[in-house]
Amino acid sequence: MITLDGWEVPGYETKVKCGFKLAGEDLSGAGSFLINADNGIKAAILTVTTKVPFVDVSKLEELVTKAKALDENGARVPYTINSDVASAFKVRKAKFDGEVLATEEDDVKAWTIAFKLTELLSKSEREQQQLDATAVSNTQSVSSDGHNAVQDKFTEQDGP
Repeated sequence: MITLDGWEVPGYETKVKCGFKLAGEDLSGAGSFLINADNGIKAAILTVTTKVPFVDVSKLEELVTKAKALDENGARVPYTINSDVASAFKVRKAKFDGEVLATEEDDVKAWTIAFKLTELLSKSEREQQQLDATAVSNTQSVSSDGHNAVQDKFTEQDGP
């Protein structure tokens, strides 16, 4: 089971898959030593598949509406995710990303729905924001302070 802002994704045989990429780069060149650059942890991707009976077309419509929803700035709406696997991966917020597919399954009289959610504000992103905020608060604007010092010297001088 998975919910988006408390709304339960409809259907049965619902499967939620979660994963993330540990980014790196091979720096070993022509040598035989293995040297890798650690490029961080990328945002997690939740892949959801479920089956919605043909008779529940309104639930499919609701899901499509949520996937297409935009905020006041025209960006896709972020949702608070509640799912066991999402909790295990520490995914709290995500938005629809990529394709949202519905495939007719005549033998079971249902649509197989598949979609992806991309994590927002991952642990790595939150840590980087904290580092950026600390860096900004620890820096002093040299250019404006220097300019102000020069202006002060000019105002202190008497002359033509």
